[in-house]
Amino acid sequence: MATSNTDFYSVLGVSRGAGADEIKRAFRRLAREHHPDMNRGSSESEARFKLVNEAYEVLGDKKLRRDYDEFGSQWRHADELRVQSRRGFGGRGHGSPGGMGFGSSGGGFSFSEMFGFGGGGGRSRHSVETAITLEEAFAGAERTVGITDPRGSARNIAVKIPAGIADGGTVRVRPSGMGPLDVKVRIRPHGDFERDGDDLRAEFKAALHVPVLGGTARVRTLDGAVELTIPPGTPNGKTFRLRGKGMPKLDDTGRGDLIAKLSVTLPERIGEEERQLFNRLKEMHER
Repeated sequence: MATSNTDFYSVLGVSRGAGADEIKRAFRRLAREHHPDMNRGSSESEARFKLVNEAYEVLGDKKLRRDYDEFGSQWRHADELRVQSRRGFGGRGHGSPGGMGFGSSGGGFSFSEMFGFGGGGGRSRHSVETAITLEEAFAGAERTVGITDPRGSARNIAVKIPAGIADGGTVRVRPSGMGPLDVKVRIRPHGDFERDGDDLRAEFKAALHVPVLGGTARVRTLDGAVELTIPPGTPNGKTFRLRGKGMPKLDDTGRGDLIAKLSVTLPERIGEEERQLFNRLKEMHER
């Protein structure tokens, strides 16, 4: 988990002027390197993996990156700090929320907007933002968010997030004594999966002999690994559609698919016998 001294740019190993593609490439490389499946039993790698995800959650989002560049470790409170500044509470510098008491319980929450109540007693809509993981979007989640009621007092409310919600989707709740509250949900980038509507995209690895001779390969999904049959002569980069292994649909009509792309792994070291076999294979193809 990030501390007040954590530099997200350093975590990903990029400069502050890095472009979005460079940041994405750095994240994917580090996410694979520190993924728990690749470092079983390593608490250090697990902690690093979480930190890399947190860094990309911020730097991979245009608004959150702008907030982070302006307010540093207090990026979650960027909007309320700007409101304070407009109302004359500014001047405390980066990292000082001004004692206003805004915040969250449960993590991944920041104010995106907080509108006051209009004249004549009419109730306006409030809006807050929270972040969840792809796994939480898959299974459904609950977040506790902090709000300020018309009397100026702060309190927390629980928000249920339905399974299958999309990045940027909104959950509307109606806290007692207030108008509607729109909770905008951001889904953190994932090291293994990319979302495409209700479908997911991912790569899976197989040793060289599997696509050449045919065999099976293990493909990870959000609800467990499955064995996929690979026909002989399958080219590297071929995609397979695993029906019903994507995200649940919000209308409860089933699930999307997983589009899995084959990535052939080559041996890092080969023995003399293997070398002779590869040379023999080369000779056969050069005839």
